[in-house]
Amino acid sequence: MPPHGHHPALPLAGVRVVVTRAAHQAGSTVRAFEEAGARVELLPLLEVVPPADPEPLDRALARLEDFSWVLFTSTNTVEQVLARLPADASAAVPEGVRIAAVGPSTGDALRERGFTPDLEATDARAEGLADLLGPCLTGGERVLLPQAADARPVLEELLLTAGALVTRVDAYDKRVPPESGERAREIFGAASAAGEIGWVTFTSPSIARNFFRLGEEVWRRDWPAARRGLLAVSIGPVTSAALRKLGVEPAAEAASPSDREMVEAVIGQIAARDRGRI
Repeated sequence: MPPHGHHPALPLAGVRVVVTRAAHQAGSTVRAFEEAGARVELLPLLEVVPPADPEPLDRALARLEDFSWVLFTSTNTVEQVLARLPADASAAVPEGVRIAAVGPSTGDALRERGFTPDLEATDARAEGLADLLGPCLTGGERVLLPQAADARPVLEELLLTAGALVTRVDAYDKRVPPESGERAREIFGAASAAGEIGWVTFTSPSIARNFFRLGEEVWRRDWPAARRGLLAVSIGPVTSAALRKLGVEPAAEAASPSDREMVEAVIGQIAARDRGRI
């Protein structure tokens, strides 16, 4: 046992991690890294806003009884869709309409609001939800698919291939918070031009693209040199693929899409690097 009053060093003590999630979603990520000892800086690179045209979503929600399934593909979708239903949202969903969630976080968001998903994918990707839902479709089922305006079309395509009649509507849009450039300059300062960006979390392809656009704006000519010092931790394979398209190999990838697993991925990568220096 350590001597009285002495605490063993936390695994990320002294490590700076920049968390780029939307401000309303960042709390649990910040806590997870801080509990491991990291010094966390918050740089929100995504802001959820209502869709440019909310009418298709409202029309679909007004006739929920027409659908066999409603699919929720993110916690943002849960929040935005249920905000457009009456106060007692669970009573507004007709009996017989089944609900599917893309993964545990989305399932938890539904349960917090009084819904129990009929299906919940453990592989928190469109492909995982399609694999789980496929055997439940015999052909001709009407499926409501509310998504982000820039969502990948893969889930809709897989459901159509399985014979479902899909109504895909925009549940929300995203934008870069207007103060993000100023915030990035505060966090990174001139040191970043020398390759000291360090650990940055990436939890969606949108955030990855926004970070790189911001980099070009903030560092301008120095961006190619600065980004070599980026240590990207990705929440999963889809986000990692987006980073690779942008020319960056993730330094760490979460084993499953959760805050805890992102922290573990960073701890593991730092430990592996330290072993390599011995």
